Amino acid sequence: MKICIIISDIDKAVYFEQTALALRNEGTDVSYILINCPHKNLHLFLKENDFPVFTLEAPSLMKSRKAIWECKTILKQLNPDLVHCHLAHANWIGLWAAKFARVKTRIYTRHSGKPLNLGWKERIIDKIQNRLATKIVSISRNIDDLLKSQGVPNDKRVLIHHGFDLNKFSNPNPTEVERLNQQYNPNKQQPVFGIIARWMEWKGIQYSISAFKELLKHYPDALLCLFGASDNADYSAEIKKMLHQIPEKNVCVVSFESNVFDLYQLFDSYIHVPVNPNCEAFGQTYVEALAAGIPSVFTLSGIAQEFIVPEENALIVPFKDSKAIYEAMLRLMNDSLLREKLAAKGLQSVSQIFSFDEYIRNLQKLYRS
Repeated sequence: MKICIIISDIDKAVYFEQTALALRNEGTDVSYILINCPHKNLHLFLKENDFPVFTLEAPSLMKSRKAIWECKTILKQLNPDLVHCHLAHANWIGLWAAKFARVKTRIYTRHSGKPLNLGWKERIIDKIQNRLATKIVSISRNIDDLLKSQGVPNDKRVLIHHGFDLNKFSNPNPTEVERLNQQYNPNKQQPVFGIIARWMEWKGIQYSISAFKELLKHYPDALLCLFGASDNADYSAEIKKMLHQIPEKNVCVVSFESNVFDLYQLFDSYIHVPVNPNCEAFGQTYVEALAAGIPSVFTLSGIAQEFIVPEENALIVPFKDSKAIYEAMLRLMNDSLLREKLAAKGLQSVSQIFSFDEYIRNLQKLYRS
């Protein structure tokens, strides 16, 4: 079986790296087309591991005619049995190109939830992509419900949860953990609260910052670590203004750290609080934090709705509620038995659902259907 996977606008992605190796180990002939990510970490990884890789540039979806034609030419050359697209530019360009190249099986994975403000352009793009695809992968029931509401028939939708190398999260590398602590918390401040999220309004980071500001009154040496920082995300300016109200020594802002497996060991507690049930498509960080054994404060968005049990494997707070986040943070700091319970139950719960081997089996089943 020959498969071409098309991915756009990605730098480092362990998920795609591990999937590439696993598919090849299963005997699948995999090639890649990368859009808007030449010489990035994923590109380098695929080249170093001898995968056929082609690169394209596309400034925008509305100016992608040339990229669609170039992608079609590559697909005609590769002659794959199917195409599988991931992320916005890849979905639009790859599905059109595959249609023109007469690739019969055209798959895309829906990685995005429902935007806070859905415009007419997004509605049209969704409608066209849903028609171009012969199969659509829902990564959570949340996404499956969204696609169903858009009129995608049952036989076109396939629910496949993300898979994770859970052992790497639950068995951290001591040398790397020491390196991360020295780099990001050299003064050994405590407690440390972690957030790994892009600076988008719907991620709810602003409510966690407000909660942390209140917590500093009780824990003046606390440290808030914000990974995924960006100067040009849709809520960057607002988040920066809020951070200016917190002493510099109490905040660590980092745009990118490649070692996601050991990164969670920096944190005494973890926070992920998207602002509504539907904005998070999946939320890999829900699974990663619990796999790493870190007691966490969550809102129920994306995949969290399918496996998080309040007070059992995480503390749950209402949407957009800084006060509730603050109170949950205090509980975690003052109740060691609660922390131990959440850590143990969290690891147990993700181990039952999100194994990487099961994900690959489901992916191969889709490809062979």
